[in-house]
Formats: sequence, structure tokens, C-alpha cells
Amino acid sequence: MTVQEADLDPKYQALWKKALISAERKNWEYVIDQVMPIVTANVGFLDGRKLLRSAEGEVVGSGKKFSFGLGGLKPSSKKDPAETIADMEENVFRKDPFNLSANDQLFDLAMKMNYPELASFALETIRGGHPENTKNMHKLARHYMEQKQPDKAASTYAAIVKIDPRDMEAKQGEKNAAAQSSIQNQGWNSGNFNETKKNSAEAEEMEMFNRQGMTQEQMENLLARTIEQYNADQTNIVVVKRMSELYERLNQLDTSLMFFDYALTLNPGDVALQRKVEILRDKVQDQKIADYEREIEADPEAPDIEDKRAQLAEIRRQRASVVINEAKTRVDRNPTDKALRYELGQAYFNAGMYGEALPELQQAKASPNLRIKAILMLGRCFERKNMNDLAKTSLLEASKELLVMDATKKEVLYELANVLEKMGDKAASLEALKEIYNADYGYKDVARRVESSYT
Repeated sequence: MTVQEADLDPKYQALWKKALISAERKNWEYVIDQVMPIVTANVGFLDGRKLLRSAEGEVVGSGKKFSFGLGGLKPSSKKDPAETIADMEENVFRKDPFNLSANDQLFDLAMKMNYPELASFALETIRGGHPENTKNMHKLARHYMEQKQPDKAASTYAAIVKIDPRDMEAKQGEKNAAAQSSIQNQGWNSGNFNETKKNSAEAEEMEMFNRQGMTQEQMENLLARTIEQYNADQTNIVVVKRMSELYERLNQLDTSLMFFDYALTLNPGDVALQRKVEILRDKVQDQKIADYEREIEADPEAPDIEDKRAQLAEIRRQRASVVINEAKTRVDRNPTDKALRYELGQAYFNAGMYGEALPELQQAKASPNLRIKAILMLGRCFERKNMNDLAKTSLLEASKELLVMDATKKEVLYELANVLEKMGDKAASLEALKEIYNADYGYKDVARRVESSYT
């Protein structure tokens, strides 16, 4: 039931064109004024609501009054859902686009009106403003599964696991969604899938493949049979994926990656498979980096040592380039998402591109959830650029905002102590270390540095 631009009344089409021009000119207040009446009259015009929320996010990021309040609007029995949504747009979202309660309410109203894509948008908006709220992300993933969008559900569950690797529900959810996505992409429904499996000559191999704790010999035997099936039909994606995973289990990562890449050419729309390729490519590079580091450390005088160092540097450069390009692509798709800005800044920092990292991290500071992390990394960027006075200012700012001596505050104080020591202010450096010492005797080398100052 999503409304497209062509479905709009001509007067709203004209207003929409003006809004797009205002957006190009970054006149975000005008965008809000122009789009608001369009979405009020057309609940299902999702493109309009997306632009509206982006504009509101830009206004919020400009330093205007904004809070992540919990209040929405009280439902009124006299108003229909469309009127309630219009009220929320004007009275809540305009000032607080990422409001938790109001977006939850929008989700409920959208489902009541049979606008599931608008409901998805409401939860995605919460995710944009509260990127570490895994409770909301679980709700979003379940919603995607209910809407028969397992690829999006898998991606959402994967994001949860990235935030909280101990979330077993999310790990299982990602596996279930990925499996459902594969079944869906191959055009199977539950009935003919079971029939196909029952009648297939591969049923035994599938059962063995899914069995946990296969021995090395069992995996090698199953791989040999799978290779025979692959040679008979090299376009059977089930066989290609099984062969890829068996190579991975046997720790033949280069070969596994080659066949996973091939599987992706057979089914380029498989989001779960795309993620698998990305993860495996990282594993392959990690393994190569570890191998080179071990060889360099074991024999630093080897004749080919400089060649190994050059290859190691090139792998790291390539990996950093891929991470940066992926992060830039995500930012280009959603430039108002502060979490994506932080990820891009972090990617630049890890690549040693400290100047490029600065504007991204300054943008990320606008997010309450990312503020301290962004300030800490800004301090590190300034320190790496030898701009120690600016590093000191950033780290002091972060320290003052952290009221509890948790892991983050200890990290901030430790970085601050190092910067102060570089600046020659040993007394202030020692005071920062003492704050950590009083709370955590075993933190890094703090005890040695503090105690040595007394002897």
C-alpha cells in the first residue's frame, strides 16, 4: 500500500519537487515545511517520510534543542490512526525524530492501517537514533521475518551480534533467517522444499553436513562426494555452498572463499551469502597477516624479509581500503546516520588517515550514544597528528562527562595521561594515572608508573 510520487495529487507532486530542490540546497527547514503537508495527506508516501526524517535529523544535528525523550502522544479514541500520525509528525518528530515511544507508537499505528513498510521505517528510525538499542533491533528483525523479508532480518540479527556477541537469540535468529532467505531465493516453499529434500539423492549428504562434530575423515569423505556432484552440475548452488563450507571447516580458507565468491555469482541477491563472503575474506586476510607476522618475527634477517614486510603492508592497505569504501558507501546512502559516520571515522583512523577521520568523528559527536566514543577517538586523532593541545581538550571533555569509573573512563584517563606526559606536564599526567590507580590497581602499566613516582 506504499504511495508513489505518481499517485500523489498534482498539487502535492509540485510541492514534492520543490522539497527535492530544497534538499539539494540543504535548506532543511524548508524541506520540513514542504514535505509535512504531503505526508499528512498521504500516510503511505514513504519516500516523503524518509526525506522528512532526514531533514529533521539534519536540523537536530545543527545544534537545535533536541532530546531522546520517551514521550509520544496519548492515543485519542476520537482520532483515527492517520490523524494521530499527523499529530506526531508535527508535535513530536519535528523536534525529536528518533523519539523511542513515538516511533513505537507509529509502528503500531502503521500495522493497524496495514502499512508494514511504514512500520519497518518506524523501527529503522529508532535504530538510526539509538544504534545500540538491541531490544528494538530484535523487534525489527522479527517484523522482517513476519513480512517474509528474511534477508533484512538476517542483516539485522547480524548487527545485533556485532554489538553483543553473547546474544545467542540473535545468533540463532541470523542462522534461521539466512536459511529462510536461501530457501526463498531458490523459489522453494515449505511444502515442495520438504518434498524435494525427501526425494533428493542428496538427502543423506545434507543430513551428514548438518551434523555437528564431524571428524576430519568424515568431512573429507563428504567433500569428495560433493566435488563429484559439483563436477556433474556446476550451477547447483546448494552443492557449491556445501562445498564452500566444507573447505572452510577444513581450514582451507582460500579455496572456500573462491567457491563462496562463485556461489554469489549464481545468486547475487542473497544478502546472507554476501555477508558470508565479507566475513570469510576478512578471515583469509587475518590468516595471511598472522602468517607474515609470525615469519617476520621468527627470522627477521631472512633474505626475503623486506618482500614479506611489503606484502604484509599491502594486505593491510587493501583491507583498510575495502573497509573504508564500504563505510563510505553506507554513509553516502544515509548521510545523516551518525553511527555510520562514526564507523567511517573509525575506518579512517585504523588506516592511519587521521585528517580524514576528524570531520566524520565530529559529526558522530552529535549522537548521544556515540558521543564519548567519538570524542575519545578524536583525541587519539589529534595526538597522532601531534596536535597535543587539541587532544588534551577532547580527552578532558570526555573525562568530565563520564561520572562513573568504568572501562571507558579508564581508557580516556589513560590516553589523557599519555598526552599530558608528551606535553611535559608530568604532574597532571600522574594525577590522571592516580585516578585509575585508586579504582583499578591492575589496569595496564598504571601501578608501575604511579609507584615509581614515589621512589
